Amino acid sequence: MAKIENPLLLTMYTYVVDKVLEETNNIEEANEALREVGRNIGSHLYLNTEIAEKTKETINTREDVAKLVDVVYKILFDRRPQDVDMDSARGSIRVGDKECVWCQEISLEGMRGFGYCEIFSGIMESILQFKGVQAKIFQEMSRATGSDMCVWNIRLT
Repeated sequence: MAKIENPLLLTMYTYVVDKVLEETNNIEEANEALREVGRNIGSHLYLNTEIAEKTKETINTREDVAKLVDVVYKILFDRRPQDVDMDSARGSIRVGDKECVWCQEISLEGMRGFGYCEIFSGIMESILQFKGVQAKIFQEMSRATGSDMCVWNIRLT
């Protein structure tokens, strides 16, 4: 068995996901419920960490958003995401992580379309909103459901 980084975080996160799945009727509702949890967490993170101080006051470009993602990752996980791709996703930014902290050692069968790590989508959406940027963010792929990496799509609106 692989070493689990931050077992307390992982246990709390698993608890939240289990509660959401118990209270929802389908995968899309579960994804939205996890994004909503993330939005609430994102507000607290923005107001109580260095995110505001370490990022530009106004964000105007996809490059600015990519830099914001790096700062958020550094503050949350003490590292950068493995991939921030602005080339293959027209008008979007894809954030990829092969070592996603939330879905370590999680393997779900029959949950196609479920964004196990959707909380990160909500966190980023909330922080971008503080910066005056409207975005639709969702998890495209999740290691928990069989992908090689977790991938989030940030689509500026």
